Amino acid sequence: MSNALQLAHQWWATLDQTDRQRVWDARHSYLAGDLVESMAKAGVPVVSDGRWSCVSVGPTGFTVPIAVQQLLQGLSQMPHGEGSRGIP
Repeated sequence: MSNALQLAHQWWATLDQTDRQRVWDARHSYLAGDLVESMAKAGVPVVSDGRWSCVSVGPTGFTVPIAVQQLLQGLSQMPHGEGSRGIP
């Protein structure tokens, strides 16, 4: 597991169910700024520096960083989950 992915997992563990749902719902669109800010504070790489995929600003928010996309992809493949959405 890459360091960025580990940081994403640690950040995910700090989120409450409401924020986890918000991230899950935004996985194919845009994240709210407060979620991106909490991600950055947790050390998840969100700014492009030539080494990391970046969060880019769109018309309604920020794109999901690669590490968080990988986290969500892994969660979606888990056999257990909460309800039909598969959010742990």
